[in-house]
Amino acid sequence: MRIPVVNEKDEIIGHKDRADINPSVDIVRSASLWITNRNGDILLAQRKFTKRSNPGKWSEAVGGTVEGEDDYESTMLRETEEEIGLKVGSYEVGPKQYVSSPARYFVQWYQTIIDKPIEAFHPQEEELEQLAWVGEDKFVKELKDTPEKYIDEMQEIARLFIKF
Repeated sequence: MRIPVVNEKDEIIGHKDRADINPSVDIVRSASLWITNRNGDILLAQRKFTKRSNPGKWSEAVGGTVEGEDDYESTMLRETEEEIGLKVGSYEVGPKQYVSSPARYFVQWYQTIIDKPIEAFHPQEEELEQLAWVGEDKFVKELKDTPEKYIDEMQEIARLFIKF
């Protein structure tokens, strides 16, 4: 699949095959969905232990690279269905974040509230070990005490959505 490559202003400057992307040079786009419930719990996903980057670490429940002619929004909607088996109805556009290390990418954040038990979600077996609802207080404590449990960017991500 061809991946749009962008410049520092998030303007498309070309496309490359995924295998040809140099993460320390090329800037790509991704879209992620921050999911909470009415209790303030955060839906987190544990990445597969076989993943090349951040194996077994916890991250937001939904996120993926923009591909082909897709835009941020269509990517988020597609990834939500693929990764957690859910069609999201209503959501808000959140902040856009630029990450420069270890890879370079823009991520457009979306956020939504979903009040469903964990059993209502269907994690994508090739991508995720498991999903879990985690209380905000526990999440903040773990990020401070055991940051290695999470993807490298998680503290920066958390600051976008909670007081951390």
